[in-house]
Amino acid sequence: MEYALGAAFFYAWSVTCARRSSTHHGPDLANLGRLVVAIVIVGLFVAFSGRHPFCAGWGWLILGGVLGLGVGDIALFHALPRIGVGLTMLLTQCLAAPFALILEYEALGHAPNGSQMLAAFVILVGVGVALGAPAEGDPADRRTGVWLGVLSALGQACGAVSTPMAAEACRQAGESMPDGFAQAFVRLLGGVPIVLLFLLWAARKEGLLAKVRRPYAFASAPWWMLMNGLAGPALGVACYQWALTRHPAALVLSVVALTPLIGLVMQWAVEGQRPSWRLWVGGAIAIAGVILLRRF
Repeated sequence: MEYALGAAFFYAWSVTCARRSSTHHGPDLANLGRLVVAIVIVGLFVAFSGRHPFCAGWGWLILGGVLGLGVGDIALFHALPRIGVGLTMLLTQCLAAPFALILEYEALGHAPNGSQMLAAFVILVGVGVALGAPAEGDPADRRTGVWLGVLSALGQACGAVSTPMAAEACRQAGESMPDGFAQAFVRLLGGVPIVLLFLLWAARKEGLLAKVRRPYAFASAPWWMLMNGLAGPALGVACYQWALTRHPAALVLSVVALTPLIGLVMQWAVEGQRPSWRLWVGGAIAIAGVILLRRF
């Protein structure tokens, strides 16, 4: 399961890098920068490996990119400076599971059973415990961050559900589904324009570089953006797809669900902020709920 552990590690490191990159560039420029890094790397790999990214269900993948990489990640980057890496990752990674359960029922008719509903309740209990952690700064700003984290989770759920929708469209058309790298490229095509348009709208008065920290840290700031793009959309997705080709999906997703706890350790190491016991306990409960949900 080394690839699944690699995916969890890279996803956690990506969000940690996102926090640092946002400090240097502002949330919107940091988000766009890492997606540009990802689309260039993944696009070149898809082109030179001879993959064909477009299929009968490409519209669903585009929509998944718009909602997941676009709306979801915009919310994530604006939640990070308000509530930190640990709570943001917990909300995004764990709440996405019950949201996806509901969306799959609405879109595909997969009704949740009693065990799945119980697992979703366990996730909500864990998130509730974590939300009781001591807060710093403005309470109103923290509430905004929590709602942004919930919106990010909803975007991630929409992105996840777009894949079975695309697979169903391919099945009906008698086509084979493209592999994970090709799917990632199409989703990036949907997400990048949304992030770019949001950045242009947000910067319409002050300018694109208004939130860039001055003096600019040329020795470190570009590297945080580069690592952010490499870790999440590139290496994280690669490890995730490799794991899925070798192991059952339920087992892979159970391991990847460890991402929030790994993120808490990274937050402690990089930023020197020791997470409260409520974050640790709430994260463990929520992750247990995700594992149960994926196994039922």
